[in-house]
Amino acid sequence: MKIKKVVAADMQQAMQQIRLELGDDAIIINSVREPLKSVRQLLGRRNIEVTAAVDDAPVNTPEPQLLAPESPALLPEEGTVRTRPALKPGPPEARLERVIPGRIVPTRLPEPILTLTSETENSWFKTILQQELDKEEAGLDNNITTKWKKILRQIEVNDSVTDILFNDFNLDIEQLGLPPEDIIRVYLREQLIKLLRPAYERKNGARINTFIGPTGVGKTMSLVKLATRSKVVEKKQIAMIAVYNHRFGAMEKLNYYGNIIGSPVDVVMTPAELAQAVDAHRDKDIIYIDTEGRPSMNRSQVLELHSFIGAVSEPQNLHLVLSTSTKNLDLIRIANDFRSVGYNKIVMTKMDETDTYGAMLNLVCNTGVPVTHVTNGQNVPDDIERLSPKRFAEILLGSVVLDEDYQT
Repeated sequence: MKIKKVVAADMQQAMQQIRLELGDDAIIINSVREPLKSVRQLLGRRNIEVTAAVDDAPVNTPEPQLLAPESPALLPEEGTVRTRPALKPGPPEARLERVIPGRIVPTRLPEPILTLTSETENSWFKTILQQELDKEEAGLDNNITTKWKKILRQIEVNDSVTDILFNDFNLDIEQLGLPPEDIIRVYLREQLIKLLRPAYERKNGARINTFIGPTGVGKTMSLVKLATRSKVVEKKQIAMIAVYNHRFGAMEKLNYYGNIIGSPVDVVMTPAELAQAVDAHRDKDIIYIDTEGRPSMNRSQVLELHSFIGAVSEPQNLHLVLSTSTKNLDLIRIANDFRSVGYNKIVMTKMDETDTYGAMLNLVCNTGVPVTHVTNGQNVPDDIERLSPKRFAEILLGSVVLDEDYQT
């Protein structure tokens, strides 16, 4: 008997190699995953080892009858020896069915499962390993753009956005004679400004500013900061309107700051009352409207918001307020859920609670709507900042801290 062990990427390739070397009479004795030889294999696909055998010479016995069609298909199980059922007797001129007929394509073997108690326990381990491998690759890779693509990925900039930023990169870094990191920062700053500029070119001089968004993101405080700045710093005549049913805590904030800056605060509960309140303040330079937080996945509440916004006949700036501490994919989903409302500005809050700002860039690229303001604290009116493409790029690149693994 001739025994052969082959190593292949999957069972199909292994069987093709076995047929080539041993012929169609070969049978599978065993199949297992290739043993781990490095940590890197733990994160990727491992090869499969298949052991097969074939007789050196045919046995001089009459050939049995061909298997009946209803006989079960003979496919190998991983890690087991396959045996064949007894063949029915028949005339010697019948041909013996091959154990590995060419028309049978085995199914792919399942991926290996790590010997941990659950997938949850496995995930943190893989994350740590991947981070270490990325650092190792960064140390071995002399391509500065590749390093920076990994850096941008660490601050949660989507790969598709990063590809756009580096699409036109053709600088000869060595010939410029400057530190590579400085060159890349200057290049990325200009590319970010170029990428963001179209979103910021659309101007809306409406005097009515309505704030919408999910619960708990800081809509009321964002409104108060802008309203106070308009009144105290810019000397505008303003009014604040609260669209509330049961948000007494937020109402107290508006009344408190309204009394301090000498601005009227109205409370409305229906679209008709909102229209009357806006008309009553037609002499004001700016009107700020605060709405209740609404879960974006609750379509009925989002549709209810339409009725209030539609009750105002004048043009509006609709500010979608979101938190930078929200996960990247959730930010995109929430923004898309509110798209039907027609917001044209985004306010990002709680900048002081994170140092990863790539999600903001993804948000602008996904929606085409500018992030016009960011907040970074509770001080009124100081802790709010207006963004331009230039300032946006500075904040994003300022969050990049190069560690020793990425130094050139």
